[in-house]
Amino acid sequence: MDNSRLTNEEFLKSLLETGGYTTPDSRRPARPPKASIGESFRYAATIIGLVLRCVVRFVQRRFNYDVWQRNAFRSVAFAERAGALVKIDGFDKSKFANGPVVFVMNHMSTLETMVAPALIIPFSEISIVLKESLDRIPFVGKAARSVGSIAVSRKNAREDLKTVLTEGVKRIRDGKSVLLYPQGTRQAVFDHKRFNSLGAKLAERAGVPLVPIAVRTDILQTGKLIRDFGAVDPSRPLLVSCGDPIPVEVGAREMHERSLKFIMEKLQEWGLETI
Repeated sequence: MDNSRLTNEEFLKSLLETGGYTTPDSRRPARPPKASIGESFRYAATIIGLVLRCVVRFVQRRFNYDVWQRNAFRSVAFAERAGALVKIDGFDKSKFANGPVVFVMNHMSTLETMVAPALIIPFSEISIVLKESLDRIPFVGKAARSVGSIAVSRKNAREDLKTVLTEGVKRIRDGKSVLLYPQGTRQAVFDHKRFNSLGAKLAERAGVPLVPIAVRTDILQTGKLIRDFGAVDPSRPLLVSCGDPIPVEVGAREMHERSLKFIMEKLQEWGLETI
């Protein structure tokens, strides 16, 4: 196994030139990796450190998209360093050449929320729709708002719809793409009925394409005591695939159906159950 660690510079070069990144064989462990309590603690330390670095930069008035991307990359590097196969594809620059888009991503674990900025920011500044409870965390919420994040309660669907449509359109007019997790909460098994059409409705309202992103992040399990910090099983891969932009001209219903189809087919291709 190659002991050299993946750097953000190497990662960005591959992402921008090829639209993706795959762990080379030289960095794969000689023996199949196994879940361990040590990796779980290392993951927790990685994420806590990531958040603290962003907060410090915010307090120093130095938090920006570049800082966010570089810190988010640490979660990608963690997965590979733990022994997991990292495979990312579909992030071709031409897909985002015409301006902001709305991204929709399935929600399997906390890991994709950490990984997403590392993948998307090199192509477009993003505004993430997040739950209100995160927005209320001291400094974390303010840092998130400083890069345009949109907080929703997840208690009142009508109010959340109004917030996302109103604030989302503002962000897109400011040149930022918007990222949503239409399932609202983590699902180990993808249920298409819980993947709502809010992203498609926003894309239609803003007049921009919808871009689906499929993720497999079950390398990180949901924790029993603290949901964000579960067991880490590096025998499972970290997989991310970005689909083609779905034109707004086809309408919200068709955009939603196409994005759902892309994500479900990818998850099935990766050997995961969908219902």
